[in-house]
Amino acid sequence: MTTSKTIQQIVNEWLEGLDIAEVSRASYRSKVALWFRWLARQGNDPRRAAHKEVLAYKRDLESEGRSALTIDGYITAIRLFYRYCRAKGYMVADITAGVRTATRFKGYRKLPLTREDAERLLESIDASTLKGKRDKLMIAMMMLLGLRTCEIERIDIEDIGSDAVSGVSVINIQRKGRHDKAEPIALTPYLEGLLRDYMCEREVKEWNEPLFMSERCEHGRRFKRESVSKMVHARLRSIGIDDPKVTAHSLRHTCACLMLAEGVEMETVRDMLGHTSTNTTRLYTASMQATLLIRNSPAKRVEKALRLS
Repeated sequence: MTTSKTIQQIVNEWLEGLDIAEVSRASYRSKVALWFRWLARQGNDPRRAAHKEVLAYKRDLESEGRSALTIDGYITAIRLFYRYCRAKGYMVADITAGVRTATRFKGYRKLPLTREDAERLLESIDASTLKGKRDKLMIAMMMLLGLRTCEIERIDIEDIGSDAVSGVSVINIQRKGRHDKAEPIALTPYLEGLLRDYMCEREVKEWNEPLFMSERCEHGRRFKRESVSKMVHARLRSIGIDDPKVTAHSLRHTCACLMLAEGVEMETVRDMLGHTSTNTTRLYTASMQATLLIRNSPAKRVEKALRLS
């Protein structure tokens, strides 16, 4: 490198200039740190890394049995870092140029729950304790409203209210990548009941407190998205579901699939999930679309038009 700045100073400078969520910034930092540690184990100076070492690193990741998606993430972080270094003039060339990554799968990698498993999951939760009431409400919100774990994490008590025109109970959601809570979603009677039961037992000191709190931490500690994922995994395992393709995000997938199965239009599903395009929604619902295509095959209409039946 042609600068006297340390590697850590350059990394900090790069990350501070990115307009991304804090969780993404932390992910990039950890990925480039892994790359630097790998270089150190090879006896190479990170300031003098070369193209051949990036290729060797990629081969090492492959030999460890890492998935193509994981390797893609590691290489992408390194590529972004060195492109920044090249643009700033810290390096003469981008050492990641020409390093190929796996072709991304154009579909959804997580599996939805079946209708029966979704019902079984909710029924399995003992809601006689505050923890049980909290967990059941979180899972029901993800399954019925299609919320992400980050959206669950961001809910505060003051976000719950009623629509000024209809009087319907709503919850204001801060969507992924958004900075405000300007999207109200109607609560179903089932969710209203779960929320009422939870709030009757939950001790509230301030209305701007997080709706979901960790029972292990001091008062005011927000239940983080990582904890939401772990909780869902534990609840799934308790009913015999222990598949890496079934995660907390699968509850959102389940919501989309069940809405389609019940005849909800794709555009409405898109709006419910907070997608900007139906193309994104189709990635979630491809399996259900295939099922519906079999169940309601257009070939039947062709057959009828030709008077073959």
